[in-house]
Amino acid sequence: MTTTRTTATAPVTGESGARGLRRAGELLRQGLGLVGPRHAWHTLPGDQLDALALPIGDDGVVAGVDAEGRPAVLGINRPTPYDVVLIGGLWTAQVLALRTAATGARVAVETGRPQSWMQMVHAMGGGQNGLAVYEVGRVPPQGASAGTPVLVVRDCGMRPPRGRVVAGPWQSVVTLLPYLSPVAPRLLRQARLTGIQRVSPDEAAELGRTMGLSRTEVESLPGLPDGVTLWCTDRDRQYVLTQPTDAEIGLLGNPRRMD
Repeated sequence: MTTTRTTATAPVTGESGARGLRRAGELLRQGLGLVGPRHAWHTLPGDQLDALALPIGDDGVVAGVDAEGRPAVLGINRPTPYDVVLIGGLWTAQVLALRTAATGARVAVETGRPQSWMQMVHAMGGGQNGLAVYEVGRVPPQGASAGTPVLVVRDCGMRPPRGRVVAGPWQSVVTLLPYLSPVAPRLLRQARLTGIQRVSPDEAAELGRTMGLSRTEVESLPGLPDGVTLWCTDRDRQYVLTQPTDAEIGLLGNPRRMD
């Protein structure tokens, strides 16, 4: 049996009210504060607990669904620095950027191919609604805070330079790598989360050695379908299928690994 409270207070009247006032005065003089209101109690039988519903869920960006069809959520907006590496296609990075902006965060894109992002910028109000595009090395300080979290997407090719704007409190960074490159090991070491889409067998073997992937995971990477990403942390692995909405298809097209 569980109990909850309702606020049903009565006015202070009569003799009992006077005693209550005297008692409150004594507590105040002792530095113990005010006496809180008395509440009526009601009970809920155990067999009715299923009637209670609380809005509890993960806070983040829905990256897609897992193998059981459940939403897979990436906690992008965090009070601590958070680096993400995505070895995959531009399409997935753009979907994550759109969905992050939809949560109310600002998105700053650092890219050497701004034309590939301009359609998104125009669709979102010309950069006035949370998404802005900058040349490589030209991202200004973003002023991230709990009220205005920021996602920086680094779309800088195979060898992205060290960024001027790095991960910090309420500012996460997603670095997009189309394939493995000499800078990949450094980026993977500092990443808290890594997403891997379809890669060649040689790249899969290298990732297996670098990240400690299982043989099954390594063998799966060259055959991953478009839209599927293996997301990896130090302890967890999860295959996620990113399913676009009609609006995302209209803006970005269907899922694809190659740009």
